[in-house]
Amino acid sequence: MENKLFSDKHINTSRQSEMDWGRGLAVLFMVLIHVYSEVRDFMLPETYSRVLNFAGGPLAAPVFMALLGVGIIYSKNRTPKKLAIRGVILFAAHYLLNFLYSGVPRLIMLAWTGDEYYSASFWQYTFGVDILAFAGLTFLFFALVEKWKLKNAQILLIALVMSIVNYVAAVPVAYSPLGSFLGLFFYVNNFAFFSFFSWIWYPVMGYIFGSFLIRCTDKKVFYQYAFVFSALVVILISLGANKYGFDIWTMHTGDKSTYFHQDFITHIFVSAIFFIWLGVLYGVSLLKVFRLPGNIVSRWSKNVTVIYFVQWLIIGWVSILAGDKFGAGFLVFTVTAVSVFILSDGLAWLYLKAKKAVRK
Repeated sequence: MENKLFSDKHINTSRQSEMDWGRGLAVLFMVLIHVYSEVRDFMLPETYSRVLNFAGGPLAAPVFMALLGVGIIYSKNRTPKKLAIRGVILFAAHYLLNFLYSGVPRLIMLAWTGDEYYSASFWQYTFGVDILAFAGLTFLFFALVEKWKLKNAQILLIALVMSIVNYVAAVPVAYSPLGSFLGLFFYVNNFAFFSFFSWIWYPVMGYIFGSFLIRCTDKKVFYQYAFVFSALVVILISLGANKYGFDIWTMHTGDKSTYFHQDFITHIFVSAIFFIWLGVLYGVSLLKVFRLPGNIVSRWSKNVTVIYFVQWLIIGWVSILAGDKFGAGFLVFTVTAVSVFILSDGLAWLYLKAKKAVRK
């Protein structure tokens, strides 16, 4: 009998440990980069800063959104109705979070200081487009995918067209109600962090990847192929960028003009990094020495949305009410970042435990 790498049926349906590692570490890296960029002007060694930007770049939001796509494939609640409901909830939660972590403290500072800056920034940040809004739109998108029973090739074509249209249609629009609305779909200003057309590539890529993974008969071989092919892609793009004088670093760091407004080459480059990273995490998940850390990271993965919500509440209030962002070094950053994450993780755990107790 011929051995096939992919079955015709869903056979690899259990919880995938490497996905928990990827999602759990992604939220950790998000917290670190948010503390670094929002709390104060940290002055870190260049090497440390580059590692931090890399972890908080391609290993954070792109991984998180790609795994959202994988998760839809593995979900038992992937009916169009349930996906749409989840999308609406996340979309509404985005604006609630913006108001609580950014709007309220700015209103307090406006009343306290009378500085009109807080009035203008209140509207900009409250109605800015962050990852929860994008996640909500993504679930609505996949609700249509499931309703219309679109094939992988059709979804990939849609994502490719959106990637191209994103660069054609994303003309600068000054912040306004119109700019806030258009920012949901295109990178039109610096408050449209996660516009739909710029970022939908990653959930689509994850969705298609998941459709193969769930039918995979040999994950080790599958990840080996993915690792080698992705490594070649990274090398080829890096060599091409070097030849034509393009700074490859700007393709995956937190610089607003490149990280949030991504083009097709960046999508391919970061996707390749995703597959390499997932292959590494698959190997890590098999080692017994990482079993205990794996359990901790798995908790982060399961609680990811609440941790994300809580960390912004902490960071938002601290960054605004603390006043001037005076410089600080490596030690202060490390203590601050670790403290914020531990507090976010702990509060998320307490909230979910209390929620579970109330339901009983």
